[in-house]
Amino acid sequence: MAFGKSSVNRKFTLSFFILAWTGIIFWVGWQAPHIFGGPFNQPKVEIKKERYYPLDRFVISVPGDQYPHYLLLEMALKSSSNNVKHKLTEADPVIRNALMRMFSSKSFEQINDPTQLEPLQQEAKTLLSNLFVEHQYKIDLEDLLFTRIVIQ
Repeated sequence: MAFGKSSVNRKFTLSFFILAWTGIIFWVGWQAPHIFGGPFNQPKVEIKKERYYPLDRFVISVPGDQYPHYLLLEMALKSSSNNVKHKLTEADPVIRNALMRMFSSKSFEQINDPTQLEPLQQEAKTLLSNLFVEHQYKIDLEDLLFTRIVIQ
């Protein structure tokens, strides 16, 4: 009878030891990068993603020969800077003012000419880049796209 109890105790002890050993090995393997460091720790490389940030639409009055015209403009800015959405919200009045002045100085023919789209985008991009520097908004403006232009 004593042999049966001892055998059960040994089996229980052996099972407990195997289970504990497996748990410890698993935990050490899981924690190895934190415990040992070295080649397991890879430096975190921050990848800057370029993103497009659409601006609210603009309605701008454009002078014409016989009567004024209206320009509906939607655009998006491309940037990989941090916290751009918040900075654009802060800069919105300044952006609107600058673009309104720029397009108000253009004639209807200049804006309505499809060959002038690229030069207008480049002019707007340069204008906003200078504006961000002047007002100390840390936005790296990589591109500016007109996503919709409607002129009447």
